[in-house]
This record gives sequence, structure tokens and C-alpha cells, in this order.
Amino acid sequence: MSYVNAPIHDLLIRVKNAYMARKTAVDWVVFSKFKLEVLSLLKEYHFIKDFEIVEDWKKKLINIQLNVVRDPVNDIPEVKFYSKPSRPWYVGYKDLHSVAGGKGIGIISTNQGLMPTHIAKQKKLGGELIAEIY
Repeated sequence: MSYVNAPIHDLLIRVKNAYMARKTAVDWVVFSKFKLEVLSLLKEYHFIKDFEIVEDWKKKLINIQLNVVRDPVNDIPEVKFYSKPSRPWYVGYKDLHSVAGGKGIGIISTNQGLMPTHIAKQKKLGGELIAEIY
């Protein structure tokens, strides 16, 4: 496996590319707790169907099951990145807005953990804006 400089970017792009190729699964994603939190948000908001942790020898890997693409315009998610490894993007709660008219979620890392932007705005929390998915 190769070294990835931005693992969350890699995860979200792999999910988007699998949807574009009409795949039903993304296999062998390298495990991390942060990726697990991102995947649980994607599952909660129905961007993915499910995920499971697999132990292969001494490595932990994640297998992701995707929803079936029926309508390519509405079922394939768009991803917009804000933070990068070279430039973190910090926002206050007043700068948070709804994503795609409420159809998408923004992923923000706060001092209370990873959460969608609309919940962070309700709790009046700012943090590092990772990405928006809609």
C-alpha cells in the first residue's frame, strides 16, 4: 500500500468514484478512528449503506457497502473539500451554513468530536471544516 497524504480526502474520493462506477462496495480501506467517525456520519445521513471492520493478519481494514445508484443525478454524491493537510480551514459557528439547501452535510471537527455542520451551529461550536457532501 502506498502512503496517502490526505486519508480523509482519499476515503471520500474512493466512495464517490465507486458510486460513479456503479460499484456496490469499497474494499480494503486502511483503518483509522477518524475514518470510522466519518463513515458513521455518512451512514447516519444515508450516503452509504453500511461498513464493517475486517482484521487481515495484523492490519485492520474497512469494507464499505454502498447504496444502489438508481438516479445518477441525485444518487452520486458531490464532495467539496475545505481543509487540506497544508492549510486547515477553521470556521466559527456564525460562518456555518446549510449544505445544498439541507440535502447534504458538512463535516466539521470540533472540540466535542466530529459532527455535521448543522448540529455544530445549533451547539454554537466552531472548528475545522473538513468537507461538504451533497
